[in-house]
Amino acid sequence: TCRLVYRWIDDKPAFLDRIRRILAPGGVFWVVTEIAGRRTTTNLALQKLGISPADAELLTASWSCVRTADLDVLRCYALAP
Repeated sequence: TCRLVYRWIDDKPAFLDRIRRILAPGGVFWVVTEIAGRRTTTNLALQKLGISPADAELLTASWSCVRTADLDVLRCYALAP
């Protein structure tokens, strides 16, 4: 499980490769992260929090099964190899 930290990881490709290698057979990698631009605020700094569409694409690429659920400003990803 990766809750509210994916946005802050510098080397996302290396992190995701490592997760794929250590995930138990049949396991699911859960990521809960904020989606940029979803906050209802005029504060631009707060609107930029979260992952961009490009980050979301990187996160979901190379998984055989991707399920998502939106939770207001957050999105929950269930990723299986």
